[in-house]
Amino acid sequence: MSRHFLVWLLVSSVGSYTGCSSPRRDEFQSNRFVSVVEPSEQADQLWEAVQETLRRGRFQLDRVDRQAGVITTFPVGSQHYFEFWRHDVDTAYDAWEATLNPMRRWVEVSLTRESDGPWTQLAVVVHKERLSAPDRQFNNTGAAYQFFSSSLPTTTGSSRVAAAKDQWHDCGRDPAMEDFLIRKILKRCPVSARCTPTAATGT
Repeated sequence: MSRHFLVWLLVSSVGSYTGCSSPRRDEFQSNRFVSVVEPSEQADQLWEAVQETLRRGRFQLDRVDRQAGVITTFPVGSQHYFEFWRHDVDTAYDAWEATLNPMRRWVEVSLTRESDGPWTQLAVVVHKERLSAPDRQFNNTGAAYQFFSSSLPTTTGSSRVAAAKDQWHDCGRDPAMEDFLIRKILKRCPVSARCTPTAATGT
């Protein structure tokens, strides 16, 4: 029985026990139509609201490009279920998934406009990734304590684990967290905004 199947079984069992399930994408919005003149005081407030929201979510800013209307963050290990002081996942299902799997997220926020006109859309994309470590043996409970250590025996027979073989695989988007960040940004800067006619979709 593979480790990935066991993790999936645990997530499914915990989810059933707690009454949580994988979030439906059509319940969330990842963007809003806005009308904000750039440059202006309101544009300054919105730009700062985006950055403050990401910082409060414990995301570290990477690219901050106002001319392009883009802010991105570095990947950060996702919140475990017991880490109540953090908020970088927004559903019980995602919290349990991150607790039972090495997961990380990074955020991309964009403000779009045509030519030198006002910003017309605020969009948030939360990218979700899972760690794949094929060279690490994980076949007993004792190995769990050494999973992230280089001293764990390898599946290929090498004396030490080669971290270079660990890879982060794209798991699509996190629509619940996208919706949460959008609402927090607009709460900090209550600009005129309305929902887009279509819901968030994964990539």
